[in-house]
Amino acid sequence: MTSRSGRWKTFVIITMACILLSDCVQQYVSPYKSPVTGYLVVEGYISGNGPTQYSLSRTIPLPGDSTIPLVTGAQVQVEGTDNSVYPLTEQGYGQYGVPSLPLSTTVQYRLRISIPSGEAYLSSFVPYKPTPPIDSVNWTYNQSTGVTIYVNTHDPTNSTRYYQWTYDQTYEYTSAESSEYIYIPSTNSIVARTPAQENFYCWMDAPLTNILVGTSAKLAQDQIYEFPLVNIPLSSQPLSVEYSILVSQYALTDSGYNFLAMMQQNTESLGSIFDVQPSEITGNIHSLSNPTEPVIGFISASTLQQERIFISREQLSYWGWSYQCGTPDKVVPSDSIAFYFGQNGYIPLNQANPPMAGWVGNLSNCVDCTLQGGTTQKPSYWPN
Repeated sequence: MTSRSGRWKTFVIITMACILLSDCVQQYVSPYKSPVTGYLVVEGYISGNGPTQYSLSRTIPLPGDSTIPLVTGAQVQVEGTDNSVYPLTEQGYGQYGVPSLPLSTTVQYRLRISIPSGEAYLSSFVPYKPTPPIDSVNWTYNQSTGVTIYVNTHDPTNSTRYYQWTYDQTYEYTSAESSEYIYIPSTNSIVARTPAQENFYCWMDAPLTNILVGTSAKLAQDQIYEFPLVNIPLSSQPLSVEYSILVSQYALTDSGYNFLAMMQQNTESLGSIFDVQPSEITGNIHSLSNPTEPVIGFISASTLQQERIFISREQLSYWGWSYQCGTPDKVVPSDSIAFYFGQNGYIPLNQANPPMAGWVGNLSNCVDCTLQGGTTQKPSYWPN
């Protein structure tokens, strides 16, 4: 599961923001005195048929512009009411997880955390809920608003009612210029670029940054219809070649839903002093070392349902994004290739016409797609 530490960072900043409104309203004095190390933040999900993964980090004080402290070296395990214990493997960068667990819907589960400084944390037991399948993930196109992606689901037994969605986005894009050659400094020569050295096509991941929860509790039928997941502007890079989204769906308890809905409100609604002010959020994980210490997080457990869709440029009747190089191509004389291609960041594109004129090149940020943040490694699930 993708880490969403940035979203929690926003939550922590907003829940403290009332202090800054003293010029307009009566000053608010928070009863919580954050420790020097910050409060523990626990993000993740317990799943049996999919990854169980948690990220551990610490809160930071206002103004919130410093690096989020990650918790490493911890011992994290899932425990069941049947006395089962499943340790999670540390994966680096504050991440702990396993690909799958042999869980049972007749057993309740909790999370136990022990960190190197000596503190211990334990969640309440929660039911392991079956998640109904995703009916469909579809999208609509509008020339003004772009592409909006929706999810549809239902539970014929009317027993789920509360849902959470996450997603992983991946998209293909290209650089502005295509290079057929590569400069070799050791021999001061230019040779044909091999397929392994191709840097025109790249793939970028764009993880979820907000909270997505929905409920059918007020409906006669347990059905979620066209719940909006994400909107993609037409004039944006993700729609330039090929776009893919993997949608994950989880069943929630009413308590888990209420926790996430309140956090969603606190992180997304505060825009002015007239908005609803941040509310105190209580999760279901507690400190065993210091029972009065707040811990930010809610432990939930369910099966996982997923669906992936693709949207290609050809499926859109309008597309307005293109990566502009910004610098014109340059003809580099053969006796100057070391200067331009070796020292000044140019990449050879092709031979000049006529060939004895030298080489045509341009700056690397116009030619190498990886400099825009992506990778040339094509995902295994990508269409040919």
